[in-house]
Amino acid sequence: MSGQASHQASQIQPVDQWSKLAALRFVLASIVAFNHLAEMMPIGVLSVIPMLGTFEAILGFLLVSGYSIGVSYRKEPTQFLWRRVKRIYPVYLASLVLMGIVLYSGSHALPAASEWAINLLFLNQLLVPTSIVGPAWSLSLEFWLYCLTPLLFTLSDKTIKRLVAVSFITFCVYTCGRTLFHWTYYSGTAFGLNLLLLAFIWLSGLRLARTKDSGGSGNIMRSIVAMFAIYIALSIVIQAGYRLKHGEMAQFFQIDLIPFILRICTLAAVAFLFRNILRQGPGGKPSAWMRMLGDVSFPLYMLHIPVFELLKRTAIKSPTVYFAAAFGASVVAYKALDLYSQRRHAPRKMPVAA
Repeated sequence: MSGQASHQASQIQPVDQWSKLAALRFVLASIVAFNHLAEMMPIGVLSVIPMLGTFEAILGFLLVSGYSIGVSYRKEPTQFLWRRVKRIYPVYLASLVLMGIVLYSGSHALPAASEWAINLLFLNQLLVPTSIVGPAWSLSLEFWLYCLTPLLFTLSDKTIKRLVAVSFITFCVYTCGRTLFHWTYYSGTAFGLNLLLLAFIWLSGLRLARTKDSGGSGNIMRSIVAMFAIYIALSIVIQAGYRLKHGEMAQFFQIDLIPFILRICTLAAVAFLFRNILRQGPGGKPSAWMRMLGDVSFPLYMLHIPVFELLKRTAIKSPTVYFAAAFGASVVAYKALDLYSQRRHAPRKMPVAA
């Protein structure tokens, strides 16, 4: 019996890479959602989730995006941008409509028609410093990178590596400037500054996709881990310096240290998962529930703020109910609007003649 059990265990296939990445996207989207929820109401023990780091979650998102876009473009470059538009626009339009309902029903001044047009064309953070739907600031950054993907694939890996270095250096300088000169957070920048500051992690994902068959992914992963480590070390030094300047070093160990540890855990989990995926290769068994969570992660990322704002006007005070409502709305949005992904996942039937 033991021999049969061991044989059956050896036949169990590992979960495929896209299922793992789908689950990761959902976890990262949930971190962002709980962070915004904590800004609206006390969330009790769930407050540990935002401590995992909203910005670290966004870095993870960008890495996953760069990798998946690189694989998609390598596989089928024809009509690449049109496929991305079909993937993101329906849900994005729904989030804009829902946010408009929130603003109008709350007697807030609606944005001007020009601002709506700017957001519709993903020119937010380029022509204006804010987005109508808050999380869309990172979506506009991704869209610019989608548009640049055909050009990036004509460049050598050495050239892209240099672009990564330039972007990461400016990112580190800006990270220091946010403390020293009170520069704005990335969601409040304009003139396309985010493209320069945050392209490094997306381009690193693209490099992984471009070189995964040539054996160069190990060096790229080491550079990603190094950039994560430098960023966290820089953040710790800045915060410790601030506490030291104000005679609050005790607060650093009492208040700041645990969130830093949790943020490190988030980046470490992202790096470990990518390392595991690259070692495993493209094989494995798809997980239906993981892929479902991945499919609703984009609607969750875009819709959670307007859903929270609508629930805030009710007598409901449970953070669990808030998140459940955002998740439910995301499932509905995926089923109703993300037809491109549903068709992509649908099993292909052989012709009758075959």
